[in-house]
Amino acid sequence: MIRIGIVGCGTIGTALAKAIQQKFHKFASLFYIADISPLQIKKFLKKVRTKHLQTVSLSELVSKSDFIVETASVQAACEIIPKVLKAGKDILTLSVGGILKVQNLKRLLARSRGHIYIPSGGISGIDAVLAAKVGQIRSVQITTRKPLRSFRDAPYFFKNGIRLRKIRKPTLIFQGNAEKAIRNFPENVNVAVTLSLAGIGPRKTKVRVFTSPTYRYNMHEIKIEGRFGQVVSKVINLPSKENPKTSALAVGSAIATLEKIFAKMKVGT
Repeated sequence: MIRIGIVGCGTIGTALAKAIQQKFHKFASLFYIADISPLQIKKFLKKVRTKHLQTVSLSELVSKSDFIVETASVQAACEIIPKVLKAGKDILTLSVGGILKVQNLKRLLARSRGHIYIPSGGISGIDAVLAAKVGQIRSVQITTRKPLRSFRDAPYFFKNGIRLRKIRKPTLIFQGNAEKAIRNFPENVNVAVTLSLAGIGPRKTKVRVFTSPTYRYNMHEIKIEGRFGQVVSKVINLPSKENPKTSALAVGSAIATLEKIFAKMKVGT
């Protein structure tokens, strides 16, 4: 029985816990959870019930789990990834921006028996980027459009003194690379970092972010150009009912990644 530990008891953590119970119960079980918020843990425990489950510290979770799932935050991912790799274990991380903040990541990976698994999240086309990278990619751009409410607490607005309520129509609020984008929107553009890690890197991947009170969905458009030709993809995501910052597709992507890790037959690049 694979002992799974989940860091982060929010929307995605709860959904993955239920999926583990329903889809993977024959060979895996959720044993440990950790979260800095007692309220989140309380909500989680009301929705997820299993006889093995224990609430533990982050260090305990890493040492006792066979497989770790991070669904908390960019800062949490940055803290936990080195611990997991040093312990020689595997981690599925959803706060992909945290990877960019890990110091000496290449060295940690080279010395570890562990692996980092990154779901595609709320975008399509990651398989095409990986295939195109075998040849040569000239440019990658992602344009993200999200409802205004999704950007509450985004550091970008505090830094620049922008008041959200003054935005009343579709507005380009950011244009730059993935590295700068995740710094300004740590809860909103993790997909841009995923795209950059699959392709030409966070400094070369172009990002544009639009918002508007008229937007109802999370939308991502990706354009990739290279020797292979051109790939253009567009995804219109329904926001999660529990958390508008999270796309419903992102939850499905995380579950699908677990399925692929544990499956005997693996489909797709």
